[in-house]
Amino acid sequence: MMTFKRVLAGAIAAISLGVVAQSGAVAADLVLPSEVAATHWKTDYMNQFAEGVAKRTNGAINVKVFPAGQLYNDQDALAALGTGAVHMVWPVAVRVESVEPRTGIVNLPFAVSDEMMTNQCFADGITELMSSYVEPRNLKILGFLRTADLFFVFRDRDVQKMEDLKGAKIRVTGGRVFQETMKSLQTSPVSMAASEMSTALAQGAIDGVYTSPAGWAEMIGMTGKYAWYVPGFTLSTYAIVVDKGWHDGLPEAQRKAIGDTISEISARQWKEVAAADQKLVEKMVAQGAVFRTASPDEVNRWRELAKKNQGVFSDKYPEPLKQLDALEKKCVGGN
Repeated sequence: MMTFKRVLAGAIAAISLGVVAQSGAVAADLVLPSEVAATHWKTDYMNQFAEGVAKRTNGAINVKVFPAGQLYNDQDALAALGTGAVHMVWPVAVRVESVEPRTGIVNLPFAVSDEMMTNQCFADGITELMSSYVEPRNLKILGFLRTADLFFVFRDRDVQKMEDLKGAKIRVTGGRVFQETMKSLQTSPVSMAASEMSTALAQGAIDGVYTSPAGWAEMIGMTGKYAWYVPGFTLSTYAIVVDKGWHDGLPEAQRKAIGDTISEISARQWKEVAAADQKLVEKMVAQGAVFRTASPDEVNRWRELAKKNQGVFSDKYPEPLKQLDALEKKCVGGN
């Protein structure tokens, strides 16, 4: 199957080099694979991106979106950047850590917030900073989109403080710092596919899931009656990653068209997705679910715990944290 996908992707890349004979202009295809379903809202934004780029370039760039893993999953698509088979991918930012570990700063607990990412100074700065880490690998990051503000969902635990998590088996995603933080809470972090988490929760194989509002409302449902939210603990993002060599080789006007389209989408996507997530939480509560939010004092306890575990990252990569702190102080006035 993977061989077929590579052959197909290579054929698509070859077509992208074709010439429009009548006009004499080069018609460039931008191949954009995705692992999420065609019905997922991320695919909608990808299609909006395709339309925006086509309009801004007068059809000179044709964005071809391939959802549902038709060509690659996001991790394999990242690996294919630079081969000519893939030109851009929008993976969850934690996947970029496998390419360059320093990018893990954006995935640390309490690292970024909605306030920061809707601040143009900070959004531009974090994009430039993260891109600088991957550019030596012939990649470029053009921006970030909001994935979700994550929280815990349990079948029968009405959690109201961190001690209530003790002993729980929880399906989680995230980098090494997040895993260490979960272990320090005396929980057992479990890795499993999202498609398996609802069944595992219902059967008692796990006690809880760390997930998004969509994961709760659309995949788990009332099997997970209790939700526990620590504001700011994990704001998950999508990184918009492009083949740097391909991108830099485009005419300036086309590069600008791509950048302007991303900026236009991200400016509203952040607010639209946050509002949609809130509606999903309200939907679950209306069905009888319990959604609890940590108090400010409790949030501070989680912040202190996260700081203790940051050493796992900062001992190895101290400079990125300093750069992130400086950017926050410059743009948002962080302490």
